[in-house]
Amino acid sequence: MAARIDFRSSHHMRGNAAPKVIAAVVVVGALAAAGWYFFLRTPDVSIPEAVTQAVDSAQTAPGLDPVVVTPDPAALGKLNTLTVDQLFKEARTALNEQRLVSPPGNNALEFYLKILEKEPGNSGAQDALRELFTFAASAAEQDINARNIDNANRVVELLTKADPNNYTLTILRSKLDAQRKIVEREAAQAAAAEEAARRRAAESAATAAASASPATGATPDSATAASPTAPAASTGTGSRPAAPAATPDPAPAAASTATPVATAPAGGESREAVLVKSVPPQYPSAALRRRQEGWVQVEFTVTSSGAVANARVLDADPPRTFDRAALDAVQRWSFNPAMRNGAAVDTTVRRRIEFKM
Repeated sequence: MAARIDFRSSHHMRGNAAPKVIAAVVVVGALAAAGWYFFLRTPDVSIPEAVTQAVDSAQTAPGLDPVVVTPDPAALGKLNTLTVDQLFKEARTALNEQRLVSPPGNNALEFYLKILEKEPGNSGAQDALRELFTFAASAAEQDINARNIDNANRVVELLTKADPNNYTLTILRSKLDAQRKIVEREAAQAAAAEEAARRRAAESAATAAASASPATGATPDSATAASPTAPAASTGTGSRPAAPAATPDPAPAAASTATPVATAPAGGESREAVLVKSVPPQYPSAALRRRQEGWVQVEFTVTSSGAVANARVLDADPPRTFDRAALDAVQRWSFNPAMRNGAAVDTTVRRRIEFKM
């Protein structure tokens, strides 16, 4: 009887231990899954989803800041110190905030490139760069069209690191070189025009000084010639040379009187306003998601100080899609003001801004 009781007791103990073993296995499995989730999984890098999430906030925001092209040393230093996990987190934040390629050192493109620099075979960063390439190339083309040569060149160099064999880079480089030549040629023409204006001003001043000097010397002679006592003071043959000698004097006096009338219009340089700094418009998120293109015709006043004022939309296609982006960008442009006879004046300017993918 005692043996049977012991047998049943041990059998009962084995039956109670089985659930505990199963529970322990389940706990260990759960811990392993949690460890894989937090430490081994590849972060989500879906570009379209990030753009979609940013659309609602962009539509309700009061405005979008323009692309900043000045590198931030602090951001560049931070980029070099972040770990791979931190870089993925920063890249995700940059995507949600539409910082795809700008500002330098603090954008999604550079974060993913830095991940590949630390881990060349990281598949998450490679996939993200493939999806981001088209958007970054579009941003570079906008910079080229807006003549932001330095920023466009920076983005093209980053894209070269991401995919050096992509044919899009050949097209972008060709456009960039052509736009750079145009900017250099216009700068040379502006410098030549300024130099010519300085020469004309110097020549006008010299002409005015030369004209004023003979007029001053001729005044006493002409007064003497006009004096009724001059013939009475001369007698005989001495009176005849005096009259011819006084005859040419009125001519310089007349020339002196006419000189200011001839030189008055040439008071200085006259030219139209010249764009010296342009800010590319931020592509609207909704249009970017739909891959929508268009244009905006804007009119604004370039003040005598070179600033932009009274910007307004004259026409747009499609209506109201790109208006805000165009006005925000134009209001940050700066010009060399228009000149009229050497004085800076306000002038009205019209520009057509293209939005293309």
